[in-house]
Amino acid sequence: MSTFSIDGLISGLNTTDVINRLLEVERAPVRKLEARKNEASARLAAWRTLNTKLSNLEDRAAALARSLTYQAAKATSSDSRVLVASASSGAPGGTYTLTVNRLASFHQIGTSTYADKDAQVFGAGTVTVTVNGQATDVSIGSGQSSLWGIAAAINASGAGVYAAVVQVDGGWRLLLTSRTSGAAGAVSVDASGLAGGSETLTFPYELSPAQDAEVALGSGAGAVTVHRPSNLVTGLLPGLTLALAGTGTVTVAVEQDLEAVKKAVREFVAAYNDVVDSLTQYGRYDPNTQQRGALQGDGTLQRIQAQLPDAVLRAEVPGQTLKHLSDLGVRVGRDGRLTLDESKLADALQGRFDESRRVLEAAGARLRDLADGLVKAGGPVWLAVDGLNHRIRTYDQQIGRWEDRVERKRDQLVRMFTELEKSLGQLRSQGDWLAMQIRRFGGNQP
Repeated sequence: MSTFSIDGLISGLNTTDVINRLLEVERAPVRKLEARKNEASARLAAWRTLNTKLSNLEDRAAALARSLTYQAAKATSSDSRVLVASASSGAPGGTYTLTVNRLASFHQIGTSTYADKDAQVFGAGTVTVTVNGQATDVSIGSGQSSLWGIAAAINASGAGVYAAVVQVDGGWRLLLTSRTSGAAGAVSVDASGLAGGSETLTFPYELSPAQDAEVALGSGAGAVTVHRPSNLVTGLLPGLTLALAGTGTVTVAVEQDLEAVKKAVREFVAAYNDVVDSLTQYGRYDPNTQQRGALQGDGTLQRIQAQLPDAVLRAEVPGQTLKHLSDLGVRVGRDGRLTLDESKLADALQGRFDESRRVLEAAGARLRDLADGLVKAGGPVWLAVDGLNHRIRTYDQQIGRWEDRVERKRDQLVRMFTELEKSLGQLRSQGDWLAMQIRRFGGNQP
């Protein structure tokens, strides 16, 4: 934009203000285009929000339609001090007696007690650490022949153990703890490769045995006993994980997890109502304030408002006692939102689980397909977003062309008023000359 100013050099006119007022008239089409662009941008933002919420509804409906949702299981242990049980989808229901005979542990061994942890008394050479048959030679230099030095060298060697110097009554000990749990983590040390020291490095103490966990399923002569290197036991029963905490006998009950199904229904209802609330917000008209929603009167929005409750009401499973979502406590209210009767849903799931599952799967599949059809490429929401993006780009191009036209008009007006000031300047100069001549001639008369 030009910043050249020619304000009233000769004429005394505020030419900048005159030019700006004339250009405001020229910019009238620009203001109309900007208003249309703002309206289109508001509509685009509304459709993008609806697209997100419809996609969420599609996901929640798909969860209802998915058979895995109804295979959720839960496991309960009679004594969490012995073990904690958890079940994944598909775990077989039933009650199981489990006895934990022993826990898995990491092998840990220790040296005798020494008065000084920093004394260089063990000599230099090689210490061989073996874990599960895998031997690692650890080089000990002349300045590393203390408990601290040997521990640091072992930790740096990757020998499969943790080395730590601990303070005990009467002095210090070097402890080695296997990095591998269970019997496979057994540790042994050969320090015969050290020479020149006044003390011999030995590990005569076992602080924790190298042992697997032992768990028995059932009781009596028919009990099945298994061994695991970890206290997290899997594979004993399909889909069941046992976190062992102590020894003893417990009862583990595995059953359907109805709460997981209820949670899926609640999330579906919430996602559905979220869409309905946005549709109402964007399609509203308040006659008192004359405020309109961004999509008020939009035909696509009105069709979606009709399709959603229709899909819920049409979801039906004939040939059984429970046929509709309303039989499970899910109803369409007068405002289009869904209401959920938790008690009725719980009774249906508890008393007629298979029938309830079929109704929920049918409704989930119908709403999933509807939402997918709305938001997928080529669907109504996708087309609305694409069309508004194109319209906004067109407005930007038109505004750009009009702004260029206004700038050219500005340059034209600046030139015109500049010439006007020049002309007025010339006329003033001529007038001044003529006045001077008149005074001169008038002064020479007798």
